[in-house]
This record gives sequence, C-alpha cells and structure tokens, in this order.
Amino acid sequence: MRHTSVKDYEKSLSGGEPSWKNGENSIAGALNWYNYHSDSKESKKFTISYLKEIKAPKKDIETLEKVSDDHFQNLGFVCRMKLRGAPLSLKNEQWISSFINDLKGKVETVIVEKNNTPTISIQERVEQKAKEYIGEIEGLIDECFINEDFSVEPYETLLSLGVKGAHTSHIINFLSKRITELESVLKTKEPDIKEGYSNFDKTLLKNYIKFINAIIADCQKLAHNAKVTRKPRKKKAKPVEKVIQKLQFKKEDNAFKIVSINPSDIVGATQLWIFNTKTRKLGVYNSQDSGGLSVKGTSLLNYDETTSIQKTIRKPETVLPNCLKGGKIILRKLLPEINAVEQPLTGRINSDTILLRVIK
Repeated sequence: MRHTSVKDYEKSLSGGEPSWKNGENSIAGALNWYNYHSDSKESKKFTISYLKEIKAPKKDIETLEKVSDDHFQNLGFVCRMKLRGAPLSLKNEQWISSFINDLKGKVETVIVEKNNTPTISIQERVEQKAKEYIGEIEGLIDECFINEDFSVEPYETLLSLGVKGAHTSHIINFLSKRITELESVLKTKEPDIKEGYSNFDKTLLKNYIKFINAIIADCQKLAHNAKVTRKPRKKKAKPVEKVIQKLQFKKEDNAFKIVSINPSDIVGATQLWIFNTKTRKLGVYNSQDSGGLSVKGTSLLNYDETTSIQKTIRKPETVLPNCLKGGKIILRKLLPEINAVEQPLTGRINSDTILLRVIK
C-alpha cells in the first residue's frame, strides 16, 4: 500500500483508525489514538461532520464553523468515535451535547478575529494567552472525566503547557466558577437541576471537583514559586555624563601649571588623586571595592574612608610631577614620605580642586 504522508504511515503502523465493528476497542484507548494522530483542526472537522450526520440545525453548524479550532479539543474525537460505532455511555452522549452547547453559548468570545486586530496591551496579551491555556486545561479535565481517571499530575501539566505565574489568576478565576457550579449541583434540591445531572454518578462528580481543586492549588503553587524565583529588575545604569554633571572642580590652574582630567574617568576607577590649589593639600581616594569610585552631586561615593587621606605639601612643584607621572610604587610611597599631618578626606570636591589622575 502506498502512503501519501508520514502521518498516514504512522497511522497504519499503529493499526489504523479505531473501529468498533468487532467491538475490540476501548473508549480510552481510542481517545489516546486520536490525540496522538490528529489535531484540533481535525477535531473541528469531525464535529461538523457529526452535526451534519445527525441533521443538527443549519444555524448550529454555521455557528460552530466560526469557532476557532483550538476550542474543540476532544469533542471531535468523541463524535468521530460515535459515528464509527463506539458504544458510548449516556454520560458520554450528554457530555457531547453539553460541550456543543458550551461552544454555542461562548461563540461571541471565541470567534476567530481577523488578522488586522489593533495593538493590545501586555495585560490583554496575558489574558489572551491565559484563555488558550484554559482551553487546554478544559480538554484535560474533559478527558479525565470521560475516562473516569483523575490520576494526572496538574503541576507537571501546567509546566509542560508553559503556564506562567501571570496567567494563573485568570485560570483560577475560571476554574473557581466551575467549582461553584458543580458544588451547587451536589447540594441543590431543585428538581430541574437534579434531572439535568441525574445520570452523573455522585462519586464521579466529587472526584471531578477534587481534581479541579487540585489544579487550582497547583496554580497557586506555581504563582508563588514564580514570585520567589523572579530575578530582581536590574537597575538601569545612569549614563556617566549624568552621574558627573553636577560635580564641581577646577579645570585648570596656571600658577601650578596643572589641569584636571576628564571627570567621567572617575567612575569605576580604583584610585583618584586630587590637589586643592587653595589649601595646597594633596589627597588620594581609594575605592572601597572592585566596583570602583562613583559620583553623586558634588561628592565621591564608594571610597574607603580609612585609606583615603590628604596632606599639605610645601613644595608642590616637586611633588605634583611625581604624582602625575609616577608608577604604582612611587604613588604608594608618595604621601607617607611627606612630612605633614595626615587628614581624612570627606568625599567633597569643590571648585578649588584639581582632578590630577585616576588609576583604573
């Protein structure tokens, strides 16, 4: 036999589409087969074929044809099984009708919009994505309900779908309404409501509610974990020009024949040498850590208060050239060899201060 596609070949390897002519297939096994070999587009196609086969009102068929493929999930597969002779229970039959009615009732919100939709906000985008996840979760819940098997691990499923913390509040709100509705069915004494759910086993309904509550609980855990592990927003670094714009310093001094370096070089430097032309004090600022020095207003930041010192010099014309041209060894000995009282630096830079040199 010649196969027209890889998909057809895979189907043939797995025994082909389930049939109940000899009564050998189970509903759960067939559902797994369709989920593996078919997609939401085919599910919609199967649903429409089923409606035409049972001669459903033309208006209902036209309404469902407008609904996005994503909303059909397992509906079409169960409809297809019925058309192929699957012995569906009354509960399964009611589930088909209920699902179709839900789609008809929600058609205003699920009709596919045209591609020329306006730009939406981040909040709207999150809500839109959450609705997609809700559709996936509904499909999972329905599948578990049909198979009467609620052993699926919700947390792992939520992660595999890609649900993020931002989506969980929308999912929880939706599922909470479903819980309220189902609990009212269990408690109600209204004959009409009881009759509508008379074929639903009470124990199954309780397990159904328990499973949805488990999904809600795991949504809350996922939201909490996302909040705990969220990386703090990285503070945007200010441009260097903005950092130093208010710094007051002396650009040049003709008497001492010295000029200031570009103040932007201070940011990130491990050492800054300064000279006050009015008091004749030579000073050095050493950075507190590897982050280097910084500036705020007219003051230096992140300097080591213990090692940042100044001394008055008697012969600037001899000392300043050593400061400007000397290597690390000369600089290390420069202030200790000056015979003067050591004073701590305050971090303040003023209009009498020449910025002599930085060490990066």
